[in-house]
Amino acid sequence: MKSHLTCPACGSSDVKKLIYTSQGGFIWTPFLNFFKCRTCAARFHGQTGQLDPQVPKVMRIISVMIIMGAVGLLFGFVVSLSSLRQKAEPSPVAVPTPRVPAPPRKQQPR
Repeated sequence: MKSHLTCPACGSSDVKKLIYTSQGGFIWTPFLNFFKCRTCAARFHGQTGQLDPQVPKVMRIISVMIIMGAVGLLFGFVVSLSSLRQKAEPSPVAVPTPRVPAPPRKQQPR
């Protein structure tokens, strides 16, 4: 709790630093200096005093790229694991059975 910060909406000094927001998540919120007033529940930026601050678009794009990279790595791992499993298991080979000629049929008298 910073004693020198006051809420720009109501003027209260009872503010807390946010650890998580729906926009910034756990990754960006601690670095963005977001605060919330405990009196009126207004969110604001600690340095500029801007009410309801938004996460910059660059940070959103980076977050999406990190998530897509993690999903791609997971997908690649699953695909490589399944291909390794297929190589390890011997596939059943169709062995041709030798054809034995049938004995000639006896002709029955007519």
